[in-house]
Amino acid sequence: MRRAFALVISLALALAMAGGIACSSGDSVTGTGGSGGAAGATAGTGGSGGNAGTGSGGTTGAAGSGGTSGGFVNAATCGERGMATVNATSYSGYAEFFIIGEAGLGTDVCAIRFNVARVGAAPAGCTNCNWSHQVQFTNPTVMTNVDGACDANDAIPAIDAAGRAALTGSKSSRGFSKITGHGDELMKYDDATQMWIGVGRGNWDEPTNMLGYNITTGNCSYGR
Repeated sequence: MRRAFALVISLALALAMAGGIACSSGDSVTGTGGSGGAAGATAGTGGSGGNAGTGSGGTTGAAGSGGTSGGFVNAATCGERGMATVNATSYSGYAEFFIIGEAGLGTDVCAIRFNVARVGAAPAGCTNCNWSHQVQFTNPTVMTNVDGACDANDAIPAIDAAGRAALTGSKSSRGFSKITGHGDELMKYDDATQMWIGVGRGNWDEPTNMLGYNITTGNCSYGR
């Protein structure tokens, strides 16, 4: 009987030890699971690479938006205005080529004034003109030049230093019509087409012979 009881005790101890070993094996499996977590961290590093690709794309976009006409960065409006005393036989006054900042909503950032005087008869063909003359531009004077706008722009005609030199001594034919379809209009002779064309509204007062005009020629830009 005692021998049988001792046998039972020995068997119980053996089973307990076997259970302990089994529990230890379970812990080892859990440790392997932890290695799986490390693999997940590697995948996270791959995600960071995706962010780097997005940053590169953004840089390309910024470069694309940097381009402007002629490399000039400020939007503006350009034009010509002037005043003169004019009749059928004489023209004496000035013309001013200008740039207005803030896409034409601001103030002058550049104004170049030329003396303008008659030098001869204009080409025939301005049948509705009250008068027409060939005039010459001389003595350019910089009236306004904000931050060098007169020297860095894409105005037409060119009014940077080289443009002013080219305009000095140049000749142009112009006239004035009170009976065109658009009302009082300044006319210019286009050498390329050899035709008279209306370039914009003006005002000529016949009793005093005073001419005034202010014509926007289009969008332009200035500044680096």
